[in-house]
Amino acid sequence: MVEEKQERTGILGWLKHKLNEIKKRSQKLTEEEIWEEASAEGNPFLPQLRWILEQILDKYAMDYRTFSPLLLDTDTPPESMLDEDDVELVLEQISNDLNFLRIATQRPEYFASYIERMYEDTGLVVQTSRREEISLEGINVILDMERRGNCHYRYMKEGILYIPLYKRPWSRVKMLQNLDISIPIGYNTVIVKER
Repeated sequence: MVEEKQERTGILGWLKHKLNEIKKRSQKLTEEEIWEEASAEGNPFLPQLRWILEQILDKYAMDYRTFSPLLLDTDTPPESMLDEDDVELVLEQISNDLNFLRIATQRPEYFASYIERMYEDTGLVVQTSRREEISLEGINVILDMERRGNCHYRYMKEGILYIPLYKRPWSRVKMLQNLDISIPIGYNTVIVKER
């Protein structure tokens, strides 16, 4: 009887200890969990896109002068006029020193002022096309801004970097005490060093 009581107390004590450990772990959100939670809402690396693109281009032996992107416009525009459109954030970052840009969109009128400004400021003629009429001629990087659906595997061809900004999560990777960013490119993943 005494042995049975000690056995129950031992098991109950062990269970209480384990439950307390689980409770403490669930209360403490680690930096990675907070980052993953922020990532679920969007791509937290968008404000650093230009710097990230330069590193990616460098890894693929390309420079920014030869950067010829096709921007696949978002399929979920902001619900409110007060919300910032991520496409604008991306365009503002990649615009400097750009020699070529094609935008595949269902809303060409949205880009009219940007296209006009780019022509006046830099002489760049921004090409637009409907999504159904996408041409990959002259393209070496595809920036996919769509949030829904799968990656467009038909665009993954040799010589073209396909970068989904939302469809596959970008993440932080800790390697050798460095904080790196893991970015899916087509079928591959590239790791770029953070500043």
